[in-house]
Amino acid sequence: MTKSFIQLHIGIDDTDSLSGNCTTYVAARIIEYLSNFVKFSDYPRLIRNNPNIPWKTRGNGAIAISFKVEEKYIDEIISFIFNYIKDNHEHDINTNPGCVIIKGEVPLLVREFSKRALISNIKINEAKELIKDLNLKSFHIGNGRGLIGALAALGNELKPSEEDFTYELLTYRRKENIGKKRLVSEESVHLMDKELYPFVFNNIDEEKNKSIIAPAGKDPVLYGIRGENAEILLKALKIVKTYEEIERYCIFRTNQGTDQHFKFASSKIEKYSVFKGEIEVQTKPTTILGGHVFFKGKILDSGKIVDVAAFEPTKKFRLVVKQLLPNDRIIAFGGVQVFQENVFTIQLEKMIVTHVAEQYKELSPLCPQCGKRMTSAGFSKGHKCKKCGYKDRNSKKIRETVYRELKKGLYIPPAGSQRHLVKPHRRYSIENSRENKIVLINNWWRKNEN
Repeated sequence: MTKSFIQLHIGIDDTDSLSGNCTTYVAARIIEYLSNFVKFSDYPRLIRNNPNIPWKTRGNGAIAISFKVEEKYIDEIISFIFNYIKDNHEHDINTNPGCVIIKGEVPLLVREFSKRALISNIKINEAKELIKDLNLKSFHIGNGRGLIGALAALGNELKPSEEDFTYELLTYRRKENIGKKRLVSEESVHLMDKELYPFVFNNIDEEKNKSIIAPAGKDPVLYGIRGENAEILLKALKIVKTYEEIERYCIFRTNQGTDQHFKFASSKIEKYSVFKGEIEVQTKPTTILGGHVFFKGKILDSGKIVDVAAFEPTKKFRLVVKQLLPNDRIIAFGGVQVFQENVFTIQLEKMIVTHVAEQYKELSPLCPQCGKRMTSAGFSKGHKCKKCGYKDRNSKKIRETVYRELKKGLYIPPAGSQRHLVKPHRRYSIENSRENKIVLINNWWRKNEN
């Protein structure tokens, strides 16, 4: 008798906190369990949503796992997943886990929901109402905020014919090592990045020339490597050396490094939304306490005046922003924040300088007799030369063009300062040729049995 398989999709979010755990690790453990029952139809998807939401943990990431399974196992699988999340989420007042199950095709309403989750601030009740309207199975703890990310991950299928995507290989630590200093060979990370260039990215911060693959928190992640395909990440795994044992690893398909949020963004100003629009500089940028750089800008679509900011963590990117002058124009990519009542600030993630305005300075003319620069002789009295005494009552100021170092083009903060979704310079050099079908390679996940 032919076995009948059902397509199932599991969305998970908010099992971690700023002090520990990681939703990707919860997913990796669930994948180990599922491997006994299912045929995976995709890599687990690590979906980064709107980075401007203030109550996110670190990267506002959620997980979707898609597979085919015999119908007789479905109830057992759902029960296991719900119980595993209940028993293994981070117990924190701000942690509100959510899990959503979809059978068959992902509904259009969920796909549309995922687009909004990339760019706007979605209320918890919106997610709950959609789950109810579509009669989806779900589970949550606390206020249910995790249901938003779970739904968004399910809807963001990263179809090769429609969306750019990347991969990340995440390695995990043994429990006894969590909280200790991560022991990853800096030299091997540089070697890996050099040997696999340009098919891996954001492993080295080019400004500091330091590895950035290992996080700093108490979560179970040892390190993560980002790349263009799964095969290249298994090569990277063999090159990078660690001085502590890897408990397991898993490869995720992601929207990291794709600018996917900007694909759906606009120049509309809404609190916590993603912004993309052309801005004309109104004031010379100034640096405030903390090293943050601010200037006033006019959104050309609407005429609205807003603050535009490059914050201190963007490092040398601020030096480019400081070169902007009134009447310059940029396409700004970033997020809308409100630090003062009724004052909107666009937090820059990157920018394209589209127009460098000519700047002028007025100088006193040169003395026709000795060639030295003359000075003003007084109001409406022309100029005089202090060296030779020459005077000219009819002489006028000379207008000269000021040289501008700033050039048109794309400017992005260094890798260590980029948000997860921002497309880095290295990826612009690669022509992506995606197959229409996702094929899982061997050993895309593995647990160390020692």
